[in-house]
This record gives sequence, structure tokens and C-alpha cells, in this order.
Amino acid sequence: MAARQPPALMEELVEEILLRVPPDEPERLMRAAVVCKPWCRLVCGPGFRRRFRERHGAPPLLGIISNRMNEAGAKLARFVPTGSFRPPRADRINWLAIDSRHGRVLLRNSFSNAAVYVAVWDPITDELLALPKTPWMMPSSDTMYNYKGAVLCAADGCDHLDCHGGPFLVVFVGVGAHDNTMSSYVYSSEANAWSEQAHHQYLGHLWESVSSTLVENALYFVVNKSPGILKYNLGTRETTAISCPTMTNPHVALMVAEGGGLGCATIRSSKLCLWSQEVGPGGGHSGWALDRTIELSTLVPAGHSIREFDVASSVNGGGIIHVGTYQGCRSFTTDLKSGKFSEVGFTAILENMVPFISFYTPALQVACTDEDPRAAGEPPAAPAK
Repeated sequence: MAARQPPALMEELVEEILLRVPPDEPERLMRAAVVCKPWCRLVCGPGFRRRFRERHGAPPLLGIISNRMNEAGAKLARFVPTGSFRPPRADRINWLAIDSRHGRVLLRNSFSNAAVYVAVWDPITDELLALPKTPWMMPSSDTMYNYKGAVLCAADGCDHLDCHGGPFLVVFVGVGAHDNTMSSYVYSSEANAWSEQAHHQYLGHLWESVSSTLVENALYFVVNKSPGILKYNLGTRETTAISCPTMTNPHVALMVAEGGGLGCATIRSSKLCLWSQEVGPGGGHSGWALDRTIELSTLVPAGHSIREFDVASSVNGGGIIHVGTYQGCRSFTTDLKSGKFSEVGFTAILENMVPFISFYTPALQVACTDEDPRAAGEPPAAPAK
């Protein structure tokens, strides 16, 4: 006598179970999607994706975009996974990553030093959008030779948990080639055009190797004076100078503070120091408060000295600190909320790393039909085990 099949789980119970899947382990959702048609429809439905994002809040770190050279000597931006997710294309040859935010990566060309071309890449869908020629390369403009770019979502009311395919902005701030003049341009995907040039007071050369951060309606960049921080107001396009905390190490990483507002991370000896900006009565900068310190010597493997670090900030204030070592250019991540410390591996030069943070669910690649989802096999972008 054939064994009786166990009763099917109620769809509501299945959903409650799958909603608890860690967001940095998307292969579990992929496996669930190919079990049967009802599960496929559930996992790939927009309602599940929305509830999944709302439950987990901050998007997970899916990988690091590492700028390096391949065996043929060509420069490229390579996606280095930090978990199970694998993009359809890992390498973007002749491009270098300069920023990432809201599910997008900002790239610049690596094949010409005379002309700067930029593009926006979505590693999950592999869409690459080449932007119009940068205006500072026009004959009538002062060429920027030191600049920093940032990409961000431009959708009104967006919670930035699933920004794929929506409108976006690209901001470039730079220093002129002929004198110490500072200016900025803003690209709008809705207008498919760059703004007019805005002129600013010179506040120092930008550290191109340090990631910018977005806090409310302002972008923050590190400059080489002292060093200091440049605040760029997205609404008014005005710039303001902010001092950094007292440091014994010249490296500083910008982030969203744990309680909201501007924060930064520095290293003192073997300690990672997390700071939050203090705001005065008029809303201006009044100093820095040391929120907490993390002893790294007990986390980094023996025989490795701390090199330098970068930080990836999430929308709601959570963050991931990237710590590197002198020997072998090894890099690690420490989650400020969970305390989890993980090795990313050999990622070339640490300052050439751009973190990629985004939710990934099978609905972006799997289409549910009346056919058995297992019949077609796994989609091209299925995470590797």
C-alpha cells in the first residue's frame, strides 16, 4: 500500500516561513520557487516581495564591486559576491565603479584619460545605461581633473528597498584642471540631460577612493583639507565644509549614524570608532560624539594588521564596515547590528572597492507560468551554492 502524502501546508503558513529567510541567502527563495507552482506564484508575487522587504528593513550586502585588471591587462569592474547571489555578468570590462546606491552602480570608462564617459549598471538585471557625454568635457567647460560621483534614486516617496527601474539622479562634484575652482553637475534620468554647471567655493580636493554617503537630502564627500567633509545639498546645490573627528589614522569612512544623521568611522590603533555628528541650535555642525568602539584585534585573523576600511550604509541607519589588512589585501565585513564578522577574500586594492546593497528575490528573474517551474530549469541569474 502506497504511503499517504503528507497534508499540504497552508499558503499563509508557507508565506510566514519564507518571510523569515535571511535576505542575504536568496538561493533559499529560489529553491522554494521551483518546488511547485503555488510556491512559485507566492515567492514571485509582488505582495510577497513587498512584505519580505518590509520585514527585513535594510537591504543586505550582496557583493563588492572591485576595480582591477584581468589577465590581458584590461581594467574592469568585477562583482565579488559576499554571499550566494551571483549576477548574470560578473565583469564589466573597460569600466570602473565609482559609487553604488539604491540598487545601482555608477561606472566610469577606463579606456580613455582624455574623455570621461559614465554609465549606470544594475548587477541584478545586468541593465547598463550609458549617460550623455559629461558636460565638463565640452570645449566651453573647465575640465575636471579631480572629481567624485554619486548615484541615487529620484522616485518621490520611495522607501529605497526596491528601486530597480525607477528614475535616478547622478551627481558629480569636481575641481577644475586650471585652477582650484569647484563645480557640480546633476544628471536626471527623467530628462536624460545634465544640469547647468553650479559653481562652489573651493573646499579641497576630493578623496576619490572614499565612498560618499547620503543623509536625508544631502550628499557627503571626504576632501583632503585636514581632512574634512564636504556637504552637498541636493535641493539648493550649495556646499558646506564640516570638520572630521580627531584622528590618529588619516582614513575616514562616511556612513549613516546608528541613530540617524551623519556618521563616520575611523581607526585608532586596533579599534574601530563610530561617531555621530552633533548638530547645534541653528542646525549647523557643532562637533562629533563617539558612540562606541569595536576592538578589531580580536576579530581579524592572527598575523594580519589593520590596513584601511570603507563603509556601506543602509537607508535606515544600519551599516557594514569593510576592514582590510596589509598582508595579502584581505578584506572583511562586520555587521554593526549583528556583530557578524566575515571575510570577503582577496579583493585587490581596498580603496578600489564599492559595496553593492540590494534586495534580490526570484521575481526579478523567474516568470511563473502554468508550466511546472522545474521544467525550464533554473534562471540564468540563479544564485550558485
